[in-house]
Amino acid sequence: MERANLDCAMARQARYTAEFGKKILAGMTLQKFIDCISMEELLSIKRVYITGCGDSYLAGVAAKKAFETLSGVECVPTKCSELARHMDAKAFGTDPKPLVIGISISGTVSRVAEALTRAAKHGANTLAITDHPESIVGQAAAHTLALDMPQLEPCAGVCSYVASTLALMCLANRIGIVRGLHTLEYTSTFEKHITDYCDAVAAKMEEIEDASYQAALALKDKKAFDFVADGLSAATSHFGAAKLVELIGACNSIDDCEDWCHINYFINEPEKIGTFVIIDKDSQSMSRTLEVIGTMVNIGRDPFVVTDADPAIFPAGAHVLSLPEADVDWVKPMLQHVHFNFIAGFLSELTGIPAFRAFEGSVWKTEEGSSHIKDSQIVIY
Repeated sequence: MERANLDCAMARQARYTAEFGKKILAGMTLQKFIDCISMEELLSIKRVYITGCGDSYLAGVAAKKAFETLSGVECVPTKCSELARHMDAKAFGTDPKPLVIGISISGTVSRVAEALTRAAKHGANTLAITDHPESIVGQAAAHTLALDMPQLEPCAGVCSYVASTLALMCLANRIGIVRGLHTLEYTSTFEKHITDYCDAVAAKMEEIEDASYQAALALKDKKAFDFVADGLSAATSHFGAAKLVELIGACNSIDDCEDWCHINYFINEPEKIGTFVIIDKDSQSMSRTLEVIGTMVNIGRDPFVVTDADPAIFPAGAHVLSLPEADVDWVKPMLQHVHFNFIAGFLSELTGIPAFRAFEGSVWKTEEGSSHIKDSQIVIY
């Protein structure tokens, strides 16, 4: 089947991610942050908790390195269920009070509204990042940062993930300015790091799409998928796995290099497992990752490596899916996932499985009779 015949909403949104990132960046003006939260509040921050569900939580993981680098503030991405139901409430009442950031594009996710409400009840300052400030999530926070996203074709979240990750980076830059870590003039350098990476990815988009198409053809008959990454690439690993679940209902495992050697090394029928390794060229885990990839090949795996490193350094038998380099490492997670977006979309078309398993008559097509995402009971502890 020709690649052109596999065009779908997921592929179209993947092509748009780099340009979309620049649009979101242009909307993150100084005035927007001035209107959002005061300098005095930003100056007092010593710790930030970032929470959300699904992709929104992963945006916090993806932005952690950028957030700490740009703001000088400790950043703790936290699962929403943990923050809403199980974290010790004393963590919210420290002096100075922490900032709890809840992310929900739709603003309708019960657990995020619950987490923000609980955090505020016990003394934390709160901020919602959403495309719908009037929503329950927006109303649950003391402050709201509106994304003002362009209208998008319905699709498993791709551009929304870029928007959430980028908004966190921009907020971190604003905090860094207020705290004197860098000057207001640094914003142009900050923005250039982002736009240069967007432009570099956009320039390689045709090659990325073609390589992803070839990968999808090779992976279409695999029975399950294994995602392996360390450090900065961990968020991309989880995000890629999420897209395969949402697009084709895949059974996935996610691990770091060391634990993969201890556990997933022993998975039966290795030749039937689609395997992805994500590694950036400056990672301190590079030596271990190269060992792991060699081991994967030796036991019959057929690994695909998403990287900005020189393809020549990887063991024979590995398939390299190349990304352009970036000026700074913290910007990479914003677009490091682009191959996975294409692969997930192409696999959906190749297998005939619709996104979110929306078969006619499917039990996944209706939420009737179940408490799913928007109508879960909100309980404040």
